[in-house]
Parts: sequence; structure tokens; C-alpha cells
Amino acid sequence: MRSILIFCLAALFIGCGIKGIPYSKDTDATELNDVAISHYKWGLAYAKQGELARAATEFKLAIQHEPGWAIPYFNLGAVYGNMGALDEAILAWERAVQLDVDFGKAHYNLAVAYSHRVADPVEGISRVADIEKAIRSLQEAIRIDDTVRSTAEAEHAFDIIRDLPDFQALFQSTEPK
Repeated sequence: MRSILIFCLAALFIGCGIKGIPYSKDTDATELNDVAISHYKWGLAYAKQGELARAATEFKLAIQHEPGWAIPYFNLGAVYGNMGALDEAILAWERAVQLDVDFGKAHYNLAVAYSHRVADPVEGISRVADIEKAIRSLQEAIRIDDTVRSTAEAEHAFDIIRDLPDFQALFQSTEPK
């Protein structure tokens, strides 16, 4: 679990600055709503201070004002991951990749999170399904950014699935799957 927390916190602060979305679900605006941006920035500030509950609240408020903006969902997932709320983190990252199918960091975090759930199964959730989701999410992350392969090779969260043929297949080819 520690590796997901470290990765999520690092990803929260690297490369997840404010990014425009092509639409807003509430208007025809092509730019983000100022209120959403303010809540997002406050969320980042609280996360940097270690005030994770407050950060989560601010990211949720940013989402409320811009429900089509993927970045606050990603950061909300990172905050939840650092709070130990893995299922909530997964839900946030799943929403981020629904909104932005090419959000490689969110796909990667999903792969790590699903691998953690394989290692520490949740009642009522199939380990086989989590294995498949972990591999599929990692495959998407690699498709988007092939440099993820080297990161994944060293990721301890994948130790539980590393020897599976589907996982190995991701590293046998140099072409994105």
C-alpha cells in the first residue's frame, strides 16, 4: 500500500497543474470556471500541507463546479489513496479516465490500485477481475506513454501479478498494445 501512496502523492504534485477542458457540462464554455479553479488550487495547497480531508473537500467542490474536468478527479484519487481509502481512489481515477481516455497517470494509478486490491482482496470483489483491470489499466498507461514500462518494472505493487503471462506480455513487445 505504501508504494501507491508515495506514487499518488508524487503524481499529485507533478504534471497535474491546471489544464483546460474542451467543454463544461453546465455551459458551452471552453475555459474552466474560476470557482472550480480556486477550489482546485486550494485542494492542491491543502494536500501539500498534509490536510488531506480538506484537500478532498476542495477537489470535490472543484468537481461540482466543473464535472467534466478530469484533473480534480485524479487528484481526489491521490488524496483518497493517501488516506488509505483505496476503493474511493479507484472510483475517482475511473472517472478521470472516463473523462480523459488518454490520462496515462490515472490509468497507471488504477493499475497500481487494482494490484493492491489483488494483494489485499475486498469481500465481494473478484481477485480475477482486479487482476484483469490492473493489467488492462497498465496496458492503457503504456499505450499512452511507453516510458511507463520501466516504471512498472520496478513497481512493487505489481509483484503479485508480475509472473502472470498477460503481465509479462506487456514487457515482451516494444510496441504499445
